[in-house]
Amino acid sequence: MALSTNTVWEVRTAGNDTNGGGFVTGAAGVDYSQQDAKRTAGDVTNISTTDGVGTGVSTFTSATANFTTDIVGNIVYLQGGTGTLAAGWYQVTARASANSITLDRGVAIGTGITLNIGGALLSPGIAGQVSATGHRIFIKAGTYTITSATINVAGGTFSSSSGNRYVEGYETTRGDYGAKPLLQASGISTFTLISCTGSGNSLITNLELDCAGLASGKGLLIVFGLVYKLIGRNATQNAFSGSSSSGRFIDCLATGCSTLPAFSGGSFFGCVAHSNTVTGFTTGGGVGQSIVNCLSYNNTGATTDGFVLASTTTSCTNCTAYANGRDGFRTSAPDVHMGNCLAESNVGVGFNFVTLPTALLIHCAVFGNGTDVSLGSGVYTFSYGLVTGTGSFFTNAAAGDFSLNDTAGAGLAARAAGSPGIFPDGLTTSYPDIGAAQHLDAGVGGGGGLKIAGHAGLAG
Repeated sequence: MALSTNTVWEVRTAGNDTNGGGFVTGAAGVDYSQQDAKRTAGDVTNISTTDGVGTGVSTFTSATANFTTDIVGNIVYLQGGTGTLAAGWYQVTARASANSITLDRGVAIGTGITLNIGGALLSPGIAGQVSATGHRIFIKAGTYTITSATINVAGGTFSSSSGNRYVEGYETTRGDYGAKPLLQASGISTFTLISCTGSGNSLITNLELDCAGLASGKGLLIVFGLVYKLIGRNATQNAFSGSSSSGRFIDCLATGCSTLPAFSGGSFFGCVAHSNTVTGFTTGGGVGQSIVNCLSYNNTGATTDGFVLASTTTSCTNCTAYANGRDGFRTSAPDVHMGNCLAESNVGVGFNFVTLPTALLIHCAVFGNGTDVSLGSGVYTFSYGLVTGTGSFFTNAAAGDFSLNDTAGAGLAARAAGSPGIFPDGLTTSYPDIGAAQHLDAGVGGGGGLKIAGHAGLAG
């Protein structure tokens, strides 16, 4: 047998990598993993001991552990003793008596075995080592210093070669989406803090990843799956990277990155890249990728763009590029569509269509770029509904507020100017704004005024 696919692991800064660390959802027992330390004699029952006896089969005994039925479903850690036991984690599947339990698999014959019950793990890397397909991992808020580039070891990076992982950070209670746990690299090089490869889908959410500007440091790589509400800082090999045609990033933030683009590959929704010395967003080599409601601003460098659409049949809609070192939006890939996008104060070209056969620029807006639009030499490039502002579109771009102002010829000109306007059947009319931020009319919704929609919880 093996650990149940319903196993849930707990990681805490006050944990220990020889604690039990996990519990099987739906089991009849009590979850002892959601505490810092293993159980001790002071807990009276289900006591961690050093007198365990392995029998060569799944029965495991202890004269002093005082097992109750509450132990069922807990993951326990076994090591040492007189036999040939390889240290590891086992699931308690049944309790026979105060001195005997059944585990998910056999334990080598031996006496004096250490049995640790309860308590959280300490290292995300160890959680990567012990978790398997279908497992969930919860990481409590705090700083986890990553001091080894080796995957799935104490103090090391987290990796799943099969995908199929759920990793969630939380502050006080699982699911609260409060303060993000910080995984921070220290003294290492050539690493990826979190990687989920293989064909299995994963979901990674509510974490902060800091590569500390170290050489060849990547924040997160995902091949299949979703990444939600992550912050990536100071990466030199992408803060966030997807595969060429998969991987979805939602409400993520990247800042302080260098050498390679902050976001690369996959599709991006409601994400922000700012204050990097490299391009904010670039699609990979696949097809059919999307960038929607994203902001890319104050990214510096002579070859730094806000958005680079490098993939065939890519769509970029309702995105904003501001004050980037070269172009706001740049593409040389065929069959690219940009709609409802806004380029302001970029040093080079607001919308730069380098040589390519087909491209659409629909209901976009420009102001204050070195050159506002260059349609290149593509025989089928096409622009329609371009709004050229007479002043800044934004409420306070210098402070990072890219909501549309209500100045005539500026922000007001971009309001309700996007597409679709009248839908193709002629029966429905819509009024989308141009740019990443949609305005809120006075007296509507919570509090009125203008705001950036969809970025609650991001911090830069």
